[in-house]
Amino acid sequence: MSPPVRNVVVEELLAEHAPALRNFLGARCRDDELAAELLQEVSARLVAAAPRVSLNGNARGYLFRIAANVWHDHLRRELVRRRAVVHLQAEVPPPVPPTDARLLERELREAVRRAVSALPREQREVVEMRQERGLTFQAIADRLHRPLGTVLTQMRAAIAKIGEALEDYR
Repeated sequence: MSPPVRNVVVEELLAEHAPALRNFLGARCRDDELAAELLQEVSARLVAAAPRVSLNGNARGYLFRIAANVWHDHLRRELVRRRAVVHLQAEVPPPVPPTDARLLERELREAVRRAVSALPREQREVVEMRQERGLTFQAIADRLHRPLGTVLTQMRAAIAKIGEALEDYR
């Protein structure tokens, strides 16, 4: 039996065979980053096994066996991950809207309309131009001949009042 592999020998083996191992793994996964990660795993396994391994003259075969095992382990993990995703997606039923969802939605819309109608005219104009016409605050300020800061303050005040009016819907 030959002596165990030492760290210096491990580094030499990896330096000599890394390009071929990278090609071997890259041909299987077709992803350079993944191939690099898998090569790191091959290196880690070789380093971990080095104290108890004797290569008996077939270092290249041993390294490629490790690489094949790393690739198969990756495939198994990926298969388990994909099955778990499918299983989780199958378990989660799509949310079913409550039977009274339409009624609640109509009530909320009506409450918003009432809240907007109850605003002072200046605030209501700003809200309606922003929400119904989709105008920018600058465009609203220009159309209403008001400073931009005033329009922003009116919108902020309107949102606060609408929020208070809709407190029961939270």
